[in-house]
Amino acid sequence: MQRQMKLIEVPYGNETVRASVSADSVIFNGTMPECSPLADLEAVVLARLDCPTGCKPLKELVSQSDKIMILVEDNTRQTPVKRILPVLINYLEKHGIKAGQIEILIATGTHRIMTEEEIIEKVGLAVFRKLRIYQHDCTETSDIADLGTVAIGQNKIPVQVNKRALAVDFILGLGNIVPHCDAGYSGGGKIVQPGICGIATTASTHITGALLEEIPLGDAENPCRLGIEKVAERVGLRFIINTVMNANQEVVDVVAGDFVTAHREGAKIAAKVYGVAIPALADITIVSSHPCNIDYWQAMKGLVAAYFTVKSGGYIIFVSPCYEGLEHNHPKLREWLKYSYKEGCDIARHTVLDDESSDLVAADIAICNARIREKANILIVSDGLSQEDIGVLGYAKFDTLQAAVDYVLQKIPKGKIGVLPRGGDCLPIRR
Repeated sequence: MQRQMKLIEVPYGNETVRASVSADSVIFNGTMPECSPLADLEAVVLARLDCPTGCKPLKELVSQSDKIMILVEDNTRQTPVKRILPVLINYLEKHGIKAGQIEILIATGTHRIMTEEEIIEKVGLAVFRKLRIYQHDCTETSDIADLGTVAIGQNKIPVQVNKRALAVDFILGLGNIVPHCDAGYSGGGKIVQPGICGIATTASTHITGALLEEIPLGDAENPCRLGIEKVAERVGLRFIINTVMNANQEVVDVVAGDFVTAHREGAKIAAKVYGVAIPALADITIVSSHPCNIDYWQAMKGLVAAYFTVKSGGYIIFVSPCYEGLEHNHPKLREWLKYSYKEGCDIARHTVLDDESSDLVAADIAICNARIREKANILIVSDGLSQEDIGVLGYAKFDTLQAAVDYVLQKIPKGKIGVLPRGGDCLPIRR
């Protein structure tokens, strides 16, 4: 009797890659639930400004003399900033704030600086021409101010922040909420830390996430998230506007208000939107990094999702274009990637947080990678990573998804397959 075959399709950037497998071998196809988009995003944003979560309406929090800073993400994130900004700016102007009192700081974290074209695409041409726009550059130490430390339990976190944040009266952050491997979820206080902070601050919060007993994906109360929020509080984040988007990059809801209370409301929504049911662990998980495709630094989020769906000793087939290669601003990543999980953790625990030459932010990524590759064998389909990159990551390269699948099925002829078409932001939930 001839086996019935099933065609597996997963995103590869703006394209699709395919492989044919036995239909009875597929135990889950982790597509996100259907969620209808908001009919009028701008109207909902406006309503949230006057009826926020956890605080007074925005018009009652700002005064007409305030200098206001709006923090927005860079091009590694998907928030529809250029649709939200005109609503926010018009609202502020309606309540007595002049355009000259408002500036934008792009919260790049430790990522590369954006080009002018990318900034215009992010904020829109009208806003680009109307407001002063700056970019945070964590490598410019002369632009960083020291605000002492904050504590989470026994951990002391150095608070180093862009000096521009200290020259304004009111800080407001825009962002998007998706599951995140260190902070539990993105959004909220993350627009400040790591968004506009120095390397030591980011190293401190993120290495905390890396050293936890388990990867805190979907845990909004973990020490990394709590540390981020302590930093954001010290810096003075007063208000957030965060979206939750569906698989089609359409906004399904907006939360606004207090950066902790509103964020937690948004995280509950995100858990429903991004949650995918996993009935059993797979021998083989096929995962796309979509929509986090720009480089490996972002794409690895897909591997984190796969980690929670694959059996120990199984295989992960990782599909990602990694258009801009392995990383930006983190040459030490290659060195950290050479260590085992235990070695990486031991070295990180004994590294001084403000030792920028050690790059504990890269250590966070590398330790997470080591944890995953020691659980499962990783095969990769990618045009953006060199053979050297793939070698230091500890993966095996295949030119096509079908070739990778065929190889693994030779190793595990009756292997059960799971598929995560959108690994970059899904939240696997065991049923």
